[in-house]
Amino acid sequence: MSDSPDSAHRVVLHVGTPKSGTTFLQRALWRHREELDAVGVTCAGQRHFEMFHAAIELRESHAFWGRTAEELEGTWQRLCDGARAYPGTTIMSHELLGAAKREQVDAGMAALEGLDVHLVVTARDLARQVASDWQERVKNGNPVTFEAFCANVGLERQNGFWRNQHLIGIFDRWARTLPPENVHLVVGPPPGSGPDVLWRRFGDAVGFDAGAFDPTTEEPTANKTLGAVQVAVLRRVNEVLDGRIQQPAYSQVVKRVFAQSILAGQSSAPAQCPSDLVARLAEIATRQNGRITDRGYQVHGDLDELVPQPVPGPWTDPDAVDPELETAAAVAAIAELLVERAEPAPDPGLVPTARRVGGRVRRRLARLRD
Repeated sequence: MSDSPDSAHRVVLHVGTPKSGTTFLQRALWRHREELDAVGVTCAGQRHFEMFHAAIELRESHAFWGRTAEELEGTWQRLCDGARAYPGTTIMSHELLGAAKREQVDAGMAALEGLDVHLVVTARDLARQVASDWQERVKNGNPVTFEAFCANVGLERQNGFWRNQHLIGIFDRWARTLPPENVHLVVGPPPGSGPDVLWRRFGDAVGFDAGAFDPTTEEPTANKTLGAVQVAVLRRVNEVLDGRIQQPAYSQVVKRVFAQSILAGQSSAPAQCPSDLVARLAEIATRQNGRITDRGYQVHGDLDELVPQPVPGPWTDPDAVDPELETAAAVAAIAELLVERAEPAPDPGLVPTARRVGGRVRRRLARLRD
């Protein structure tokens, strides 16, 4: 980066980690877009999906998401140009960015040359991240078992999980050209904390008074957590689908409708890491915390909250859920799909599409809760 960055044009690169509250933060930012603009803060682009397109362009992962390089070409540069023109702080936030390779990071940073760039990484307790990351992979079509997924995690080697979740690896790739005062780690609070805790910590890192804005939202398509039984159902569905539904159709139909609307309306105990893996992850987190402290990065929250703690009580294997519970969940999900299919669609000329779809999702969730 330039030795004399333009402080009037500030860019905050929020690069993940995935499943650390990124969707929650992004929704809150877009919900308060106009109010934040009044205090000199904005989100990159005019629509939220533009940042997703920019991220997969930079990561060169367009094929996985069912896109072509041509339709995404120039998206990252266009958002960076917008940040260069905005008289304040532009937040470029997407969790896919954290796993970028060094050459991809270099390309992304080159488009921001001369601007005052700050890096923000949000992170959570690694044991929670393992369970959430496994679930997210299943939500995106992967039939991997929890046992196989955890076996790779425990090795702490270069793989998909650690490219997304290893804080030192992310900082080594993204913070190489930044002074430590421009590098921020936002610690995700433990379970049971109010939603405003993460929001306020994020605001401190970015540089705005988050307490002035309510972060809560009732969006029906939020990235909800599934219980272990529901993940088992979805994993079996992925096995049977065997790749027959590709992206982006998979995300639109299986992930958003079946997983995040129908299965998310059910409940069961969440997947948790076995005690031996929790101990291993605690060692890794403690070592990473020491290196973060030594480097002088700006920490928002308590680093100790990143160290996994043993879960009391016996461990239940997420790969061995009760077959009767799995069958009951699958049958209930099929019934909801049939009800949805049988509902007459209202005249599209009378109800705007977004409201119509949102209303149907809310009615579906209400039935599941009854």
